[in-house]
Amino acid sequence: MDVFIIYKEEYPWDVRVEKLAKSLSEAGNKVTIVARNLNQKPRTEVSEGFDIRRLPQTGRLPVFLQKIANLPLWFNPIWIYTILQAIRGAPKPLIIVRDLPLAGTAIFIARFRKAKIVLDMAEVYPEMYKSSAKLSHRSWLDHLVKNPKVAARYEQSVLPKIDHTLTMIEESRDRLLAMGVPPKKVSIVSNTPPIEKYQNHRHRHTDENLKIVYVGFLTELRGLDLLIEAVDRYIKKGNTKSSIQVDIVGKGASKDKLINLARSLEIEESVRVHGWLSQDDVDQLMANANVGALTYRVCGHWNHTIPNKIFDYMLAGLPVLTTEVVTIRRIIEEAGCGVVCRDLDPEDIAEKLVYLKDPAVRQKLGENGYRAIRKKYNWENDKARLNTIVKNLE
Repeated sequence: MDVFIIYKEEYPWDVRVEKLAKSLSEAGNKVTIVARNLNQKPRTEVSEGFDIRRLPQTGRLPVFLQKIANLPLWFNPIWIYTILQAIRGAPKPLIIVRDLPLAGTAIFIARFRKAKIVLDMAEVYPEMYKSSAKLSHRSWLDHLVKNPKVAARYEQSVLPKIDHTLTMIEESRDRLLAMGVPPKKVSIVSNTPPIEKYQNHRHRHTDENLKIVYVGFLTELRGLDLLIEAVDRYIKKGNTKSSIQVDIVGKGASKDKLINLARSLEIEESVRVHGWLSQDDVDQLMANANVGALTYRVCGHWNHTIPNKIFDYMLAGLPVLTTEVVTIRRIIEEAGCGVVCRDLDPEDIAEKLVYLKDPAVRQKLGENGYRAIRKKYNWENDKARLNTIVKNLE
């Protein structure tokens, strides 16, 4: 089958898009990723087993016009033209559209090309917009384009026209079922890792010093300020600054705020905010860490998705430090692979850090998480479901 993955961001790189493309290619499908092109890369490129087709280069235009040309709006003629050009000549195209914004584009194109459409719902956009609006400073354009009520109406209009929807987690699937989507048209294909990903980095817990890692975007919703405040309280409980090290890796609007918070609490020795690092550097931090952090603020957005980092932490043998996010808590309690802290409570997080000082505790939790990945939460299982879904759509 000719498979076209529509991705509204730059490619490379996205770990889930890459896994989808490689898996479908290995199964004998011809795969093309169609992506935006703000970075002015070549329009066509051949990658590992699949092709990349990007939007036209717009480097001669003013920056604001370049951004408009790349906006993932369903009626954007540049996206429509690029996708039509990509699928030209494909007798039975399958369009996998990553997330909601360009789902309408795929539906519009399918009218002319009789394509099958799969929506890869990595994020629940109405919930994401609603949660972000509570904590982030938004421009007038954000209020217009990222309006949760508009997103909800748009979602309701496109879902009946989608041939199949992939969700990341049970809670997202159940939400669609409650909205009336037929069970046969919804499947869970989560963002799990290949089993061999950290085969050389599985941690062995030997001492009381805590080495905590977080990798991802740096926003208010991620609750990293709560983690930093908890480190301060952990130290005030009689632990030395050198006995705990937190490495925060990523980029985002909260980066400077997190750096300033650690500075104001005088715990810069214990908290390092790195910014974005290479994959090799991230792998090294994961190898050195003995706790993985996900101290997210509980909200509708997190309660309907799952971060791939929880599975990376588990596979690396790291106990997971989390808050009461529904999806994460369910997996942690099911697998017995971490500790759950009260939402918005740095003092409770600090208490859980005291509990995690014991290397025997961390070793047990880490082993539980590793076993859960080997048995259930791995890409080999999700890949099999993905290939079955695609085969049934032929």
